[in-house]
Amino acid sequence: MKFEPVFLAFALVMAGLIYQPTMADAQLNEHEAAFLKRHWPETIPLQGKAPATYSKLESSLAPKDCGSCHVQQYRDWQTTLHAKAMGPGLLGQLVEMVGSDPESARMCWSCHTPLAEQQDKLLTAEGWQVNPAFDKQLQHQGLVCAGCHVRKHQRFGPPRKGQAKQTGKISGSLPHNGFSAESAFGKSAFCKGCHQFGQGDYALNGKLIENTYNEWLASDYPAQGVQCQTCHMPDRRHLWRGIHDPDMVKKGVTIKVDTDQALHRQGDTLNAKIRITNSGVGHYFPTYLTPKIEVQAYLLDAEGNIDQSTLQQAMIGREVSLDISQELYDSRIPPGETLAIAYSQSISDDNMQLHVEATVYPDHFYSRFYESMLGNGSVGRGTKLIEQALKESQTSPFTLFEKTIPLGTNSKTVAIKGHKPSSTSAKPVTSHAQEPDWNAGQIKWFDYEKGLQIAKLSGKAVMLIFYADWCPTCHAYKQIFADPRVVEQAKGLVMVRANVDHSQLLASRYVNDGEYVPRIYALNQSGEQITALFEQRSYPKHFVPADATQSFLKLMQQLQR
Repeated sequence: MKFEPVFLAFALVMAGLIYQPTMADAQLNEHEAAFLKRHWPETIPLQGKAPATYSKLESSLAPKDCGSCHVQQYRDWQTTLHAKAMGPGLLGQLVEMVGSDPESARMCWSCHTPLAEQQDKLLTAEGWQVNPAFDKQLQHQGLVCAGCHVRKHQRFGPPRKGQAKQTGKISGSLPHNGFSAESAFGKSAFCKGCHQFGQGDYALNGKLIENTYNEWLASDYPAQGVQCQTCHMPDRRHLWRGIHDPDMVKKGVTIKVDTDQALHRQGDTLNAKIRITNSGVGHYFPTYLTPKIEVQAYLLDAEGNIDQSTLQQAMIGREVSLDISQELYDSRIPPGETLAIAYSQSISDDNMQLHVEATVYPDHFYSRFYESMLGNGSVGRGTKLIEQALKESQTSPFTLFEKTIPLGTNSKTVAIKGHKPSSTSAKPVTSHAQEPDWNAGQIKWFDYEKGLQIAKLSGKAVMLIFYADWCPTCHAYKQIFADPRVVEQAKGLVMVRANVDHSQLLASRYVNDGEYVPRIYALNQSGEQITALFEQRSYPKHFVPADATQSFLKLMQQLQR
């Protein structure tokens, strides 16, 4: 199956429920560290037979039964991603994985459905066996109450409010023989097993794939007594809001836009700074490789029409290849730090406006991943589930920030007309940008002048590609140029690439529908544009997505006819 490496990589990403004490656990006392080590094995063992004194309700692991007494907690939980931890995206992968690779399936279960009762198979001394106590309904409810609070039918939880020092067994005339009060429930380390890889676990560019706990630990928040629960479980509410929640994200980030001067007339150059500060997030913004935040800036005319040619974009996040084998860029913002994005554009009219907006794509990686799975035709029995997961992932984006600034003496803010610019490639604004790896060992690349000389002598057509070191899509083109079919087609063309930051004058001559990157042009052996290949394409006409190798090949083939 083609997607086995991807499944494995995904399993690696989701592994890690086992509590692993580290130096970071100086935040815990000896009792708390020992409790967490016992509390979080890779699979929480079967509960076994409930005490004879328990009622049917007390014996149940179903969240709705917990909600009989813990009404508010249950209502909160129903609104969370914890309740959807075993969603269609994961279920769609597990359909095949449970039978072919139960060890990887267990890595997924360990955080998404940690109770043994929620897992299709269990590892025994005789190997993997069908679980006779498997509860499919409980599995589909994800991370349930019992996942955190029940072990061998004994209940565990934080000390009562106002009684922080009263820990241990709390008895009396309470249901399920009372509960054990543990202070570790209020510590960030309680969440660590599923939000922090251990030393030596899977990493890219020397950085762990999952590093949220360590990011928090390196911030000022531990010294201030701010734990994960402070933000994600305010007043002990079982909300766990995060990157999918607009209000939560807006509380954690501050965005400001400043222009170099108040008024700009035709012929002036507008210089603006967009400053994004991680002012209230206790870890990197965003912490994981799944989301991205896209920042767009462009100009509007007096009537609110968008000038597409003025679009400039930047991307915030950690972009990786779909098989999680390469990091393409990392432009996340650490706690307390600010990312400054520069926007510079000439003004073509006296009464223009600057429009800036930031959009959060919480499921950016998942959308790409599901699209690739479905396009590859290798999903198998999980196809309908993956289709559902893709649809859900595409509905999660939201606007984080939006502002329009009048630039002229008679400018006034008006509603934007027409379609907003579509996302092509966006500048990640990283100070460690490197030139994209486009398989120079097998594909002969020329600069512009040399390429035109070769084309004239050989009679071959030219494929001209404008790129930038900071461009994530440009880096993602690595997979296109590694394709043997592309390597073969390149032999019949003169392949030319030009860095827009190093060849600004040249790049300014090729802006048919905007200054985005990457953008591709076709030239004949005389250096003249072959526009017919792009005339029927929608905006952006000269852009090919990094996952569209077939489209890229078609363009190369057409250019050689």
